[in-house]
Amino acid sequence: MAKYTQESHITTVEEVKDFFHHIVYDLDINFHPDDDFKDYVSYETGERTMDDEQAELYNRLMDEAFEVCDDGQIYEIGSELLFERLQIE
Repeated sequence: MAKYTQESHITTVEEVKDFFHHIVYDLDINFHPDDDFKDYVSYETGERTMDDEQAELYNRLMDEAFEVCDDGQIYEIGSELLFERLQIE
């Protein structure tokens, strides 16, 4: 989980892609860019995926991702990764 810290920032589309890849593959979270990271829970345990500090960091990084991407681009990036991960065509 330590890939991103308070010093991390999202400033390019490539960094958005890396961030989303981290969420989907490293953290194994089926996410939507509009959702608050405080709301994600583990399917297996029912416990929150992130504590408040982590969720606030990821929410800030997601806000930065929205600032970097063109209209709709953030959803295209996210859906491509999720569909790939879930093996949906």
